[in-house]
Parts: sequence; structure tokens; C-alpha cells
Amino acid sequence: MGGALSAKQQTSADSRTESLQPLSDERRDFIQKSLDAWCANLGYKDSTVNMLTLSRTLCISKDELSVFFDQYLKTTFRIWLGDIRFNAAKKMMLEFPDYSNDIISAECGFSARTYLYRIFKSKEGCTPTEWREENTRKTHNIRE
Repeated sequence: MGGALSAKQQTSADSRTESLQPLSDERRDFIQKSLDAWCANLGYKDSTVNMLTLSRTLCISKDELSVFFDQYLKTTFRIWLGDIRFNAAKKMMLEFPDYSNDIISAECGFSARTYLYRIFKSKEGCTPTEWREENTRKTHNIRE
């Protein structure tokens, strides 16, 4: 049910985004600063966040956010949020080596551990545990 958009829905979403006016430089800067502040305040930890709840939190219209992600970041909200969480998870793994993948997954806003595993396989070609072991070794070698 909540999976990928059908071709018809995607075409409709694409044409709707393309028909929206580009954002002014001031508005684009405001949205970027708002997103940066939201990330700094760890808003990504909320596993229920979606484009609508984010737009309401930031007091930015959903359409403006959509244009910002599409035209300026050249990505979708879901991919952007996944990347934010992925980078937070990698940082946590190095800072807190005793934390389990379940804890890190929950702390970074993934609604299930399987999402953490899926994104690591996709982006790093390995499991979170394999990545952690390899990068912990590298960190220790640098310190020695």
C-alpha cells in the first residue's frame, strides 16, 4: 500500500512540481537554514516524520518543500531524510561502539532495524556490523 508511486502518480507529482514557481534566493536560503536547524535539533530522530509534518513544523508549505528538494537538492524528501539518518547512524557507530544496531537504528529515526540494514547494503555494500568493524579498525589504526 505505502510503497512506490505508480507511473501515473509519479508523472502527476513530477508535473505538479515542475509547474510550481522557482523559489527566490531569500526563500531558498530560509528553507535551507530551517532544514539545517531542524537537523541540528535532531528532528530526524522522529520515525513518524513525513513531508507534511516537516512542513508544518517548519511553517513552510509542502509545495515549497517539494520544489526545494526537487529543484535545488535534486532529490526527494525520503532520500534526503534517509541520507541524514544514515550519516547520523555512521557517526553514532563510531562514537558509541557499544551501542547495538537496534539502539542506533531507533536513535537515528529508522522505524525498523531492517531499514538501517537496507540503507547500509545500498550505500556501503555491507551490513552495519561489517561497516562498523572495518571503520572502528581504521579509527584505532589512526590513533596508534
